[in-house]
Amino acid sequence: MLGPEQKQWLLDQLAKSKATFKVLCANVPMTPGVKPGSKDTWDGFAKEREDIFGFIEKKGIEGVFIIAADRHRSDAWKMEREKAYPLYEFQSSKLTNVHTHPIIKGALFGYNQKCSFGLLTFDTTVKDPEVRYDVIDIDNKKQHSITITKSALSFR
Repeated sequence: MLGPEQKQWLLDQLAKSKATFKVLCANVPMTPGVKPGSKDTWDGFAKEREDIFGFIEKKGIEGVFIIAADRHRSDAWKMEREKAYPLYEFQSSKLTNVHTHPIIKGALFGYNQKCSFGLLTFDTTVKDPEVRYDVIDIDNKKQHSITITKSALSFR
């Protein structure tokens, strides 16, 4: 998925970042199995995905979550990790294409009734900083929401 230089750059940036939240932005989903049978997601690059996730664990990098696109619905996913905090992935739908994909079992939630988009809101002023992912439909109605705190993305 990434060339050697791109991957090394990503790992270097993750390792030196002092940001409260580190947002991995992927053009396609990283969560395993979200597009069953397809190789045009990170499922086609499972070893490289695990290299990145394993690096986060090995280096103790906190505050990481993922946003992805190339969806025909809006989802939230939680990937449990044996040696680290769970990794969350927020996948945003298309806003104008009316074609939808079915909701996949295992998502925290999914929305495909109308065109929608994902909205991230960060609050780093509270004691336990948080990020909220809202799914907003084309009629500007909130359909789903999830809030993740910094403490949920830590090794403590």
